[in-house]
Amino acid sequence: MASNLLELRKAAGYKNSNDFALAHKMSVSTYARYESNPDKIPMGAARQLADIFGTTIDAIVDREAPDPACMRGEVQLEYDGLTPEARALADELREFVLMKDAKIRERKRREEERPYEALCYQYERQMLAEMGEGAAFGELVAFDSAEAARAAFESFLREQAAKKRGEHPLKAQEVVDNRTIEKIMAAYDRTHGEFELDGMRVLWGSADHGVVVEYDSGASARGGDAEE
Repeated sequence: MASNLLELRKAAGYKNSNDFALAHKMSVSTYARYESNPDKIPMGAARQLADIFGTTIDAIVDREAPDPACMRGEVQLEYDGLTPEARALADELREFVLMKDAKIRERKRREEERPYEALCYQYERQMLAEMGEGAAFGELVAFDSAEAARAAFESFLREQAAKKRGEHPLKAQEVVDNRTIEKIMAAYDRTHGEFELDGMRVLWGSADHGVVVEYDSGASARGGDAEE
């Protein structure tokens, strides 16, 4: 069973006993012995360790379980030792850092999403163009529902991927293609939706590329239309 001292050390962020001993100017072998035999720790060393970890001597020598509130790591212990004024400054800095971190994460997320939104836009235009070519003159291209439009687009993507792979595809390439399709469809879901207008359900699509494609899901009742 692990000693309290070992658990306290890990909670403080030290992966091994050597790192802790060196950081606190202790003998590496002596500290390792303390973790293995906490009941043999001299009183002076136990008091020093209790101060470092912010716990009791009894917890250090395994006579009682350490208070979970004390097992918060070196940074938290340092924070606890700050003056109220310094804590207020630290809290303000933390809020600022968290705000900046959120903005950085959002920017990275958008950078990762944009290529797939561009692919979504590109392939959707291609799909609509092919559907238009296959329609008779004067025939409008439409989908009956958002689900039908989405299913048609995903089917189109899979057909395009299969064509690129050829007749003898590698399994690894198919796995890569499926992941790409998942990301493109996620982009499709982010940039498409539907709403109700005058009793009709209208499908909309938006992208950063300045083109909006609207499908009228009331097509079966009105003859249908598609606008680009």
